[in-house]
Amino acid sequence: MAKDRLRVRILFYIVAGSRAAFRGGRRVAATDGSWTQRIRDPVHGLVVFGDSGDPDRDETDRIAWNLLNTPEFQRLRRIRQLGFSDLVFPGATHSRFAHSIGVYYMARRLAEVIARREGRRDPDRERIALLAALLHDIGHGPFSHAFEAATEGLGRTKRHEAWSAEIVREDTQVNKVLRGVDEDLPQQIGALLTDEHQTDIYSTIVSSQFDADRLDYIQRDRLMVGVEFGHIDLDWLLDCLEVGTVTVGSDNPVQAPCLYLGPKGVHTAEEYLEARSRLYRMVYMHKTTRAAERMLEALLSAAASGLAGSELARREPVLRYLASEAPTLGSYLALDDSTVWSALAAYSEHGDSQVAELAGRLRNRVLYKCVDIGIRDVPDGNLLGRFRSRLGEAPTKLQEAVLFDDVAVASYRWYDFYDSSALNKVLVKTHNGMNEPTDILGVSDIVKTLRGERRIQRAYVPNRDQAEELERILEEAQG
Repeated sequence: MAKDRLRVRILFYIVAGSRAAFRGGRRVAATDGSWTQRIRDPVHGLVVFGDSGDPDRDETDRIAWNLLNTPEFQRLRRIRQLGFSDLVFPGATHSRFAHSIGVYYMARRLAEVIARREGRRDPDRERIALLAALLHDIGHGPFSHAFEAATEGLGRTKRHEAWSAEIVREDTQVNKVLRGVDEDLPQQIGALLTDEHQTDIYSTIVSSQFDADRLDYIQRDRLMVGVEFGHIDLDWLLDCLEVGTVTVGSDNPVQAPCLYLGPKGVHTAEEYLEARSRLYRMVYMHKTTRAAERMLEALLSAAASGLAGSELARREPVLRYLASEAPTLGSYLALDDSTVWSALAAYSEHGDSQVAELAGRLRNRVLYKCVDIGIRDVPDGNLLGRFRSRLGEAPTKLQEAVLFDDVAVASYRWYDFYDSSALNKVLVKTHNGMNEPTDILGVSDIVKTLRGERRIQRAYVPNRDQAEELERILEEAQG
């Protein structure tokens, strides 16, 4: 009897496994709960790959785990999420690798919201979205956005989204993993990574006001920098998310799929937008962090011209990248934070005074002093223009020492409903009788205060005496 029961059990698992291995014309993993991987995350706790009870989801997890172990993805361990922010907030040393795992976790939670609200799941579209969310930052360069901004001034206008798509589509280990599942998968994921607008409800997981990227970095950055503000009630926000449509376009209006918040989620949306606004103002745009970023920009510019043709330029990866008119993917992937720190050590010993000084200052956190111009301006006052005019009368040495920072920061942008950019709105329904969700800007006095751009306008100089001289010039410009 015992042997008969054992035979029946074995036969059951063979039949069940064969059914799980082939479903809907697609090969999926035969999962019986035996394959599981776990990662401890400081934000989300235990992130489990596999053993979900759903063969399609478990197979997606297995693909994601294989992607995590590619050289291109492991490179993200060596790129800090917040660039130079640890110069201000010592705990902000978390990596793009950790963030990407968090994004994948949040993407799965958003996929569950979509499945619950729609009453069904599309495994193929979900897989593309989840893997795109995981890979969304794989194309970041050293120091994240800081390196990208610095190289733009040197004519390197290729953004990290384009590099991400190239890593996915070209001859890389990431590409091999994806093609091992489906030859079309790299192209499908690459298209989603570079598309500015949502094409279906699953693409909102990758790009929307409530996408997985935002829902992770707001929590992660707040935790790692150690600030007390910025808490969002994530569980409540996700519970209040609904799937619906909103009319987009004027000449040929269409019903576009969207995620929106129901009546009980409006206050959570306000918290969410306030949290992001304060992180931008007090962390991402911190004057000391921005000083280091402007110094890196000035250093790379000086090194690209001052060290061109030198022996160092022939062997040092950063200079080789900067010297190339059309950098290859391989030369880009050779760059990470450690590569740049190593380059700074080499530059600081170089005879060129500007290159050596900037490199040494960055290595030892001897940063430029800030004079905040924008904070003293009035709307349409053009104080920066008047300041620069008066600076033109100052000694040449002072003029050449100044680094400017002029950037617009929008806490919440206004989008009309004339095209698909309307899907970048935070959409809400204030009562259940509404046919369509509307922009939260029209119903929240709190969000109205966040609308519009705030200009960051600052000047940086090497020492305090020069900063005091700039303060004097600024007072004259103010009248």
